[in-house]
Amino acid sequence: MIVSTIWTTGCGLFFSFFQNLFLEEMLGAKYRYTYLWFYLGTWLYGHINVWFGIAGTAWGNMLYLCVCAFALNTMLFQGSVIKRGFFTLWMYGMQEVAGVIFYLLFMASASLIGRKNCMDILLNAVNLMTGLVLFFMMEVLKRKLHLLKRDFEDRDGIYLMCIVAFICIAVSMLSMTFDTVNNWDAGYVYAIVVPSGLIAVGGEILNVSCIIMLEQRLVERLAKQQYQILEQHLEVSKEQYEQFIKIRHDVKNHSLCLGQLLEKENIEEAKRYLKQWNSVIEDGETLIRTGSIFADALLNPKYQQAKKLGIDISIQMSVPGEERIDPVDLCCLLANALDNAIEACQRGIQAGHPAGWIRMKSQIYPNYWVFEISNSTYVSVKQHEGRFPSSKQAPISGVGLQNIRTVVERYEGVLDLENGTSFTLNVMFPLP
Repeated sequence: MIVSTIWTTGCGLFFSFFQNLFLEEMLGAKYRYTYLWFYLGTWLYGHINVWFGIAGTAWGNMLYLCVCAFALNTMLFQGSVIKRGFFTLWMYGMQEVAGVIFYLLFMASASLIGRKNCMDILLNAVNLMTGLVLFFMMEVLKRKLHLLKRDFEDRDGIYLMCIVAFICIAVSMLSMTFDTVNNWDAGYVYAIVVPSGLIAVGGEILNVSCIIMLEQRLVERLAKQQYQILEQHLEVSKEQYEQFIKIRHDVKNHSLCLGQLLEKENIEEAKRYLKQWNSVIEDGETLIRTGSIFADALLNPKYQQAKKLGIDISIQMSVPGEERIDPVDLCCLLANALDNAIEACQRGIQAGHPAGWIRMKSQIYPNYWVFEISNSTYVSVKQHEGRFPSSKQAPISGVGLQNIRTVVERYEGVLDLENGTSFTLNVMFPLP
């Protein structure tokens, strides 16, 4: 009895520790010493069920554990309701399906060799193997599926929860069917256990495959957005280059015309002509120079856009080279940050306030790059579940900050947001 208690407690501490690490990685902890509260909460609602017999059936027990775990995870971890619900159901669903696999295998073996009286040992072995499978799956998610740390769409979470719930219910029925039949000979036991076990294994594979598919969908969506941004910037750069070629081609003709006006001493006409010529040149001139042609092609049109809206905008940028930050990631970061700032100023204009201001600057240091953008916020914007909602109506709107976070994490950088009388976004990237 003492050995069994020590074994159960040790396994509980071990697996609770890794479950807590997994949830902190995927959702983010709200408090310090989360593991302590997580273990105490898990221990408490588990023993309450034992003391008072709240859930007496297998399905009732799983439902009770999921509800209690969701309530505990809501108190301790961040993330949207759908995301917390998904990871709660996924953790218990993986355990349930894995438990069926080993339960059928161990119980069938015990039945065939006549050792069905060793139920405590068998159940401890099932719990151990189930925990190891869950531990392996959690490590796969933590190390490989980085985008699941971001808030995926609610419809994706609901879709996955329905699949996980269906798999758990279907596989649980197998174990319940197995328990209702007695006195089977070896042939019947193998005929039932082997197909049922394969179905349960298929359930685990489907579980993981659904999450990998979600990761791929997020990657494809973000990649599509980034390449759309890059394509737009390259198109603008092409237009600027073509305009420069036209101006260069006309320089000779403009010089001849200006010379004729000066020879005839038509000074006023010459001044007006020169002023018009300078205006044409300024329209095609690059005002922002960062050291990256991609960043210049991005920032200059947006700078002109902000000026036309009456926004007081200042950009003082120096950016790392292509060997340090991929141009697509750099453009994604700068475009989303500046678009969000311009959008905030536009909200102020629509509300009847002055156009506002934007300050954008960056600096390269020996081992890191610091980027900062701040803008006026006449209309306050509140976070909703870790996001700042967008006013754009496009189907892919509202993910600008998510894209920025994705780029920052890819380079193991730091992102800091300050939302008060003005909004400030700070990013720091370590440089190789």
